[in-house]
Amino acid sequence: MRRNLIFGHMKRRIHLVLLMMVTCTVGVVGLQLIWSYQSYRTASQEFTRDINEALQEAVKLEQDARRRELLQQYRGWLADTNLVKITCRVDPIYKTTKFSLADKHPWAPEKREPFTIGFNHFTQKLPEITPAAKAYFIKHFTEDIVWQNLQEGSLYFYTRKLGDKMEEAYTQNRLNPARLKKLFQQQLQQRDIRAGFALISEKQAKNATPADFKYATRSYNVSLRKPRQRVQAYFPDPNLVFLQRMKWVIGSSLLLIVTAIFCFGYTLKTLFRQKKLAELKNDFVNNMTHELKTPVATISLAAEAIQAFDLSKASAEEYISIIRQQSGRLTGLIDQILKSVALEQESVALEKKSICLQELVAGVLSQHRPQLEQVSATVETQFPPECLTVTADELHLGNVLATLLDNALKYRNHQLQLRLSLYKQAGNAVLEIADNGLGIAPEHQVKVFEKFYRVPAGNVHNVKGYGLGLSYAKAMAERHGAPSPSGAG
Repeated sequence: MRRNLIFGHMKRRIHLVLLMMVTCTVGVVGLQLIWSYQSYRTASQEFTRDINEALQEAVKLEQDARRRELLQQYRGWLADTNLVKITCRVDPIYKTTKFSLADKHPWAPEKREPFTIGFNHFTQKLPEITPAAKAYFIKHFTEDIVWQNLQEGSLYFYTRKLGDKMEEAYTQNRLNPARLKKLFQQQLQQRDIRAGFALISEKQAKNATPADFKYATRSYNVSLRKPRQRVQAYFPDPNLVFLQRMKWVIGSSLLLIVTAIFCFGYTLKTLFRQKKLAELKNDFVNNMTHELKTPVATISLAAEAIQAFDLSKASAEEYISIIRQQSGRLTGLIDQILKSVALEQESVALEKKSICLQELVAGVLSQHRPQLEQVSATVETQFPPECLTVTADELHLGNVLATLLDNALKYRNHQLQLRLSLYKQAGNAVLEIADNGLGIAPEHQVKVFEKFYRVPAGNVHNVKGYGLGLSYAKAMAERHGAPSPSGAG
């Protein structure tokens, strides 16, 4: 009753641990999924922001390139003496040099005063224009004034002909699509975006958008002056870009999730294995306790009979024989327990030496001859003529063979037919043992080598055993560097 209470308490603790593990695992996986989703949303927002900023900057750079081209043209017009006339004089009041700009051949009906301007940083007092002063005027007039007009998209008629030419230049000025595409691509690369795109004008976008390009930026004005011309950048499915940018984040999240699930599964498997082992040990203790009590009680009764009764020599010998038989049985049970404990602690020391397998097998068969004759077993041996020599512990290797022969005797089916074969294979010595036993169902064949495990079916329940023999045989086979036994006979 006490053992059942303890076992029930242990089961409740296991269930509690499992519940806590499930909660923690679900929590970790859930948090990772939420974090990954938030990272995805952040990447989506960053992508939208980056492509719009990239297009805006590319448009500005492309417009500035066209403005510089217009500025260069304007400088050429100012330098053309057949087009405009640049003069200078000293202001009588402020005593500074004033520059004047007028058409070389003004339009007759128009009475227009020359455009006059002074520069604070020009300190020379010139009554008339010089080549150096003219160059100074052209440079600073275009950089300080005309460039500002170009940025504002304004048109000023500083002279009638300059105004007409600038108006015509504005009209003929067009977006350079190749340059804008290159600049946009450079801006995207600076933001670590490498995706295909298409630049489409607002007018074209109203008619049709490129196939598979469904994600668009805001539209930006690319004209330097009215009428406005706007352009947009279209991208394919941005999820591919998001995945590319988040591949390390997603990869690490998936790895963490898989690791958490694997650890949970492995721990769960270990817990169930330990639970099963505890149940098997519980059955083993119950069975072994009963088995130990029986020979002890028999020995005690036989000893009391010898002591209490005046027995004849024949009767005394019979009781002494019973005591020896039961003490041998008790010794065998204790040996199995000690072997199990020693193997569990990996403290079994092997005394390896060169032995002949034929002689070892013959010796073990000789020890089992009485049991084999008792069941009328037929034993067939197939040994090579030359001695197969191996380096092994004779005692433990003999115990492994004895364990397999004991299993063949215990689980025989009608008359036992036993075959032992010795041969060489790939430089190794191979010992095969086959019999016509009851057989083991496939689902139990892997488990029969587990400690305390017994096949829960058929006549196996009627055979005394503790689930230690094959576990010992497997451990010894592995300690000798040989393959584990494939099953019981």
